[in-house]
Amino acid sequence: MENNKIISLCMIVKDEELVLERCLKSVKNLVDEIIVVDTGSIDNTKNIAKKFTENVFEFEWVNDFSLARNFAFSKATSKYIMWLDADDIVPQKTVKELLKIKNKLSADTYMLKYQMPISPKNNFSFYRERIVKNCGYAKWHGAVHECIIPFGKIEYLNLNIIHKKEKVANPKRNLEIYEKLIKQRELDSRELYYYGRELYDNKQYEKAIVIFKKFEQKPTCKENLIDAYLFISASYKILKNYEKSKEYLFKTLEIDIPNAQVCCLIGDYFLNNKLYNQANFWYKQAIKSKKNEQGLAFINDIYYGYYPNLQLCVLYYNLGKKEISAYFNEQAGKYFESEIVLNNRKFFENNK
Repeated sequence: MENNKIISLCMIVKDEELVLERCLKSVKNLVDEIIVVDTGSIDNTKNIAKKFTENVFEFEWVNDFSLARNFAFSKATSKYIMWLDADDIVPQKTVKELLKIKNKLSADTYMLKYQMPISPKNNFSFYRERIVKNCGYAKWHGAVHECIIPFGKIEYLNLNIIHKKEKVANPKRNLEIYEKLIKQRELDSRELYYYGRELYDNKQYEKAIVIFKKFEQKPTCKENLIDAYLFISASYKILKNYEKSKEYLFKTLEIDIPNAQVCCLIGDYFLNNKLYNQANFWYKQAIKSKKNEQGLAFINDIYYGYYPNLQLCVLYYNLGKKEISAYFNEQAGKYFESEIVLNNRKFFENNK
């Protein structure tokens, strides 16, 4: 290993001509080595990669993301390895901050924030292992929704990587990988959790409930267990089994102090049942909630300010208190001036 190289970027790609150049341009000034592993592109992906690096390799796709990523990692010659997906962007602020500490890196695992924009003012975010020491512990696990188990000295850096899709992936791809795995062996707890999510996303709600209940028997962490209960609750609601939906929504309270999302969903339950005092309490709890960004929960920004204020706008309008309703609409607008907020504002101005 050449110790003068500090960071190797390792990527796996397939048919990413729309986004690969954008990604590599965003990070080229940070890393000392770029390794791109192609898993079967038929577009211009490989030629784009070759504009940035000579280290372009081919790997036969075998329905296992971890195998492809570990192959990419095996080619790294730097002290540390950073990974990105082709539709990721490293903001210049993140590059500048990492350059400041690049020569001082000493931890084994660096966790950076992964942001997935849902709308201009709403992000879905969580911390991920992003830069790891190039050693035997830096191994990917999982055929899909793969991860590196954080190891050694772990440091959290309040820096963002943005995941910005430009095309819609095959929604059944991950589901099909899991279903092939099931024919070979039993899924472990982490795989059950993500298999349940894939089933839910593919509208197989009854099957999702069964899988999440299997996951419940041996959860990976309390945050994922809460998430599983919310998926079960949402599935039962879609299936019009409202009692079961309520049961699993409130079951989350047995696990931990509710986060803003849980508070909002409980508020919605009471609002839908015209129990306004209870709904008012839970929405205001959501507003008070603080993000635990270094926890294992997925964070949807919408629940931390915008959504509970907007629901309080609805609540107070139903109570006939238009001035208070308008106030909460403006509070929601401080987080995101959505079309709903703008339309509400016009309505209140025209109905004074």
